[in-house]
Amino acid sequence: MENGELRVELVNFKTSKDYEYNLKRVVETVENSPADFLLFPEVCLTGFDYEKWNEVNLFGEYALKELSKLTKPFALTLIYNNKNYFCLFDSGLKYERAKYNLFGDENRYFEIGSKPEIFEFRGLKCASLVCFELRFLEYWQSFRGVDIIFVPARWGKERIEHFKTLNKALSLSTQSQVISVNSANEYAWGCSFDAWGDGVDVSSERSIVFIDLDKNRKIRKKLNIGIS
Repeated sequence: MENGELRVELVNFKTSKDYEYNLKRVVETVENSPADFLLFPEVCLTGFDYEKWNEVNLFGEYALKELSKLTKPFALTLIYNNKNYFCLFDSGLKYERAKYNLFGDENRYFEIGSKPEIFEFRGLKCASLVCFELRFLEYWQSFRGVDIIFVPARWGKERIEHFKTLNKALSLSTQSQVISVNSANEYAWGCSFDAWGDGVDVSSERSIVFIDLDKNRKIRKKLNIGIS
């Protein structure tokens, strides 16, 4: 996966009140996708269902085990242990990080996780920013030149233009590939922007996009802003 073209499926998932049904849909989507990798929105299995908080956490633990059985790589966030974890699966759970920057009512229910960091996935340098974390520029500086930044979100529709602008600005500032999706319960929107700010944005629930990681490396050399 270090070189060449990568097919990514952006899934602007719409969450129902039925957790089991949502999990079934995610599993079927992953198993039937022609993509090399899939990205789902923040808390797509349960939403922020604070009225059933204990049930949400228990289901997150159950879903973690079920999703670990899948062989194709994908990422989403799950709620368990009172934290909102970004989870990347690849024949099992390969990486997890709990959301650090909480928004609104999240501060009443969630425990704070760890700050966004760079991690390795199949030879690629990657990072994740979960929804509200996208607004914090300190992470942009530390992620300059990584291969892929994943942004799963449940971003409010009244602020969706902020989300669109920040994703493109992130790709230009870091000269990285930015892959983003947003919950259709708020506003279905996803994107894939390269180091030049080019790419696609989509409003459908499912879309396949193509990523050329070699192109980004060439852009960094052509437009040298001090990123090796």
